[in-house]
Amino acid sequence: MSELYRTPRYDPPSPKDSGTTPMQVLITGITPPVPSATHGAMTTLVGLRLDGPQHWIRLDEIPAHPLSQTAPVRRHDIVSLVAEPDPDDPRPESWRAHHGTMRVWHEARRWPRRTAILHRHAEWSMCDIGQAAAERDDAQSLALIRVAELRYVRIDRAPVAPPAERWSAATWRRDEPDLFRPIVHDMLRRPPFTLAYRYRCHHSGCWGHVQHLRDRQVAAFQQHRRSYCGLPLRRALVGEFWWPLRQPGRQVAFLVGNRRDSPSTFDVLDTAILRR
Repeated sequence: MSELYRTPRYDPPSPKDSGTTPMQVLITGITPPVPSATHGAMTTLVGLRLDGPQHWIRLDEIPAHPLSQTAPVRRHDIVSLVAEPDPDDPRPESWRAHHGTMRVWHEARRWPRRTAILHRHAEWSMCDIGQAAAERDDAQSLALIRVAELRYVRIDRAPVAPPAERWSAATWRRDEPDLFRPIVHDMLRRPPFTLAYRYRCHHSGCWGHVQHLRDRQVAAFQQHRRSYCGLPLRRALVGEFWWPLRQPGRQVAFLVGNRRDSPSTFDVLDTAILRR
């Protein structure tokens, strides 16, 4: 592999030695809400820390209730908060936010420097990152990967929710006031379809990667089109999440992150167009 396409050296933060830290994070990925019987619907925010050394940050267990006191967060917002390392997660990018300290700045959606910052942190090899994560639990778990070749998108029926998730969702719906139950029901309803991208990174020996898209926008897109049946909804998903990436001359990158229960399995958390 030439030096041009070699993945730059990544020095992840050492959060286990850090305490409570104020930070500013550029949000680039938001996962779909997951029900919790005790905390309601929780989501995960993924972004790039802007103050101090710029590293990828994962903020777990963020309330996703639309009527909660937490300000609604969207992609490309800048969030200021106080967080501390997650002691139960060996991944170095995982932090826990102190609820009530989060402030959202929406001006970053029109920030011209955003693409330049993502360019500097985009990497070339998904193969190297996946191999390191399979060997060590504390390896790099978040990365922005430049795509060498987009091959196809796969749309499958969503699997049935596990019993623990259904029990948590039912418990939370039952405890909600009558006025909020329709909102809660829509939030926790699993979308009918899942998307997975097959692509090739810039590693010389890459045979291709198949990774699911875990983005809140996919669930919201399908919730807003409940009247669609199977084939029209599939076509709408292809038109929204596939064809814009296939336009000539566009340089595409995937923000990928692994799962806590399966460190070697990576999902696409966000799609970024580095060059139009």
